[in-house]
Amino acid sequence: MRQELSEQDLRLIHAVQVSPRAPWTTVGPACGMHPITAARRWQRLVDRGLVSVLVTPGPALLRRLATAYLDVECPPSDREAVIAALLVDPRVASITIAGSGRSLFLTLMAASHQALADLVLARIETLPGVLRTELYPITQVYGEGSSWRLDALARSEIRGLDRRSPRAPRPFAVSERHRALFRALSLDARAPVAALAEQVGESPSTTSRRVAAMLASGLVSIRCDVTQEAAGWPILVNYFLRVPAAELDAVGRALAALPENRGSFAVAARPNLFASQWLRHVSDVPYGEARMTGAIPSLEVLDRMVALRVVKRMGRVLDADGRSIGVVPLDPWHESVVTPPAVTDRS
Repeated sequence: MRQELSEQDLRLIHAVQVSPRAPWTTVGPACGMHPITAARRWQRLVDRGLVSVLVTPGPALLRRLATAYLDVECPPSDREAVIAALLVDPRVASITIAGSGRSLFLTLMAASHQALADLVLARIETLPGVLRTELYPITQVYGEGSSWRLDALARSEIRGLDRRSPRAPRPFAVSERHRALFRALSLDARAPVAALAEQVGESPSTTSRRVAAMLASGLVSIRCDVTQEAAGWPILVNYFLRVPAAELDAVGRALAALPENRGSFAVAARPNLFASQWLRHVSDVPYGEARMTGAIPSLEVLDRMVALRVVKRMGRVLDADGRSIGVVPLDPWHESVVTPPAVTDRS
């Protein structure tokens, strides 16, 4: 395993994980760096494709969208062509080349259940080479990637990095302005307000207020992702689980609290729970599974999937080493074909 991140890098990334849009004057001191040094070190990590700050739908927006996981079966000879077609679709948030009898495993986001059905039936299932699909609609999110931490900073060092905003008193309607800002944040969720304002055609003050309102209302979540291999957690394993319906919420929250778990979701399928883990070695898979089943006796593991390669994660296009080499901005409201993203050669 090639370790590309120093201890200082890990401390800096942890600080940004805690407060993704905090200024360098806050982030730098929290991890023992001058703000200019922190900014320069961060840019080097970005340029190497090792870190990304990205936007995802928050709890309030997820309740309005239709999200799902999708198994896609295709022959190995057609896999690259299917990936190329899916890669540029902004409703296909993530693409994993799967093991365990699967070909591809997708994360989908659409504006409505009907839009999700159209995406699967009219777009994905009609691609040449697609033989079969299986849908797992997501009904509840108990934990996702924005809560996963490297734990490189002590608790005392992150006291000034609280990224939580006061919650808005009630949700508000999502306008095209909010959608445009969501798409702009998908390119770089740490971008300065002035850059975001230029992209959406509004004043910086209006854009600043809109970003704050979207965060406070739970419409969006912002997270810092780090390349698995460089961080020392190269193994991604997904578990398809089942528990009694009456225990679903309690077990989902318990799974989300386990430190190795990256995500915990209720799904409307025979497996009614889905969990994902980042692990240091494939030999840790039985340990990760035992941790879950030991803590929750009623939990039944129906299936498990060790990822062979992640080619897209929340809009980021990844190379074979897991480095970010391009971005397709997330757009659950998208209805037309888009052009491929620009890809930077990092070889």
